[in-house]
Amino acid sequence: MSKTRQISITLPEDLIETIKAAVDRGEARSVSSYIASRLAPGVVMDTLFAEWDADRGAPAAEDRAWADQELERVFAEQAKNARGDSAA
Repeated sequence: MSKTRQISITLPEDLIETIKAAVDRGEARSVSSYIASRLAPGVVMDTLFAEWDADRGAPAAEDRAWADQELERVFAEQAKNARGDSAA
């Protein structure tokens, strides 16, 4: 078992309610375990991207800007679909 330490964080109220509801549904043992389980994959990805950048160099600014723009577009489309808005 890995060592744990208590910290304090501030989150938006709606996010807290979403996390608590997930815990109530049995998706996690606690708020802390829920948050840790969601952060862990991101930490792994950050490490992989750092290794990639170290080996091959970081993406050019214009490539990063394009990727950011595409992610924003896809996230907006997903949010629109989740709300049930008509397709564009």
